[in-house]
Amino acid sequence: MRKEEKVFIIGFQKTGTTSLELALQRLGYRVYGGDKNLLKFLDTKELHTYIKTTLLDWDAVQDMPWPLFYKELLGLFPEAYFILTVRDPQSWIRSVVQYFASIRNPLHQKIYGVPCAEGFESSYLEVYQQHNEEVQVFFGDNPHFLVMDMKKNFNYETLCGFLNIQEIPREAFPHGRNNGRRRLPTYKWYRDLRSLYWNLKKGY
Repeated sequence: MRKEEKVFIIGFQKTGTTSLELALQRLGYRVYGGDKNLLKFLDTKELHTYIKTTLLDWDAVQDMPWPLFYKELLGLFPEAYFILTVRDPQSWIRSVVQYFASIRNPLHQKIYGVPCAEGFESSYLEVYQQHNEEVQVFFGDNPHFLVMDMKKNFNYETLCGFLNIQEIPREAFPHGRNNGRRRLPTYKWYRDLRSLYWNLKKGY
């Protein structure tokens, strides 16, 4: 069943966005993922048309680069719900470096303006913190805006209360698709090898 109002997750990757996606799916939302085509448009009208057309059959979105377009999304869907997912900056950058290492992802290069995460942590942190600050100032006390902190209020009670959903699931709140799988080793040599593999495979 199509939801009446859309939900936009506008937090950066590695801030619990996958967990929130799984929670929304559990609540019946159809969640659309990242779409690098968003960064291709130079004409505002074409961008708006693309967004409206793309989201016709989806109730919610998450993943980069959607968070960068929160102003456009509010203009197109003024009654939508917006959720900014956050975590402690130092915890965030450690997670980003462990996962993305020195992989030269073109999408990330456009967002952060540097070649990769490892070795350019300060640039990643600057963009991350600036985004979080600007979003909170922009929305202010808008009742359709919520900040969900991974260490504080990542639960169904907070989410369902915000979305006006009466029936709260009894199951535990999801913890991402990687829950239960072997975690990535933290050794730098492992990150270097994994980065070399993906850079060669993807032609980065």
